Amino acid sequence: MKLFNSILLAGAATVVLAGSAVAADAIRPAPIAPIAPIPAAFDWNGFYAGVRVGAENQVTPSVTNWLIGGELGVNAAFDMFVLGAELAVDAVFATETFAYGEITVRGGVLVAPEVLLYGTVGYGSDFGSTAVGASGHHILAGLGAEFAVTDSVTLDARYVYGWAQGASPTDIHKFTIGANFHF
Repeated sequence: MKLFNSILLAGAATVVLAGSAVAADAIRPAPIAPIAPIPAAFDWNGFYAGVRVGAENQVTPSVTNWLIGGELGVNAAFDMFVLGAELAVDAVFATETFAYGEITVRGGVLVAPEVLLYGTVGYGSDFGSTAVGASGHHILAGLGAEFAVTDSVTLDARYVYGWAQGASPTDIHKFTIGANFHF
């Protein structure tokens, strides 16, 4: 009887081991094509330069002027937070064309690796232009969103309100959209 129990136990062990080997082969996935590497998250650190178009609406009198311009900036990313500074100059097409410059700082949060929502504050000036339609000097504050579309290009949209400084200028609303190349 001992011999029979030993043979039965050895047979059962063999069946269990063989069955698990077959089962392991049955659940192994079929070979597939190589998987493409996952692209790295957008790097918000460093310098950038870009172009933008938009509109500047003067509050009093209610006049809207079109603009086209360029910007230079720098960002520093800290985990999900981005801090930066920017210098921009726009040609504003009013009754007479004049230049409007801005120097701003911004701080934002990455809501996704490629999407930055930010607030901006700074100073803007028409450089003392005497052109008809010039808007004066302003303290600026606004909100914007920037989206990475490639590993070095972003699209940017922002709204800025400008509080007039001085006796005769007017407050402004400024809407811009643009594209930046990150170095």
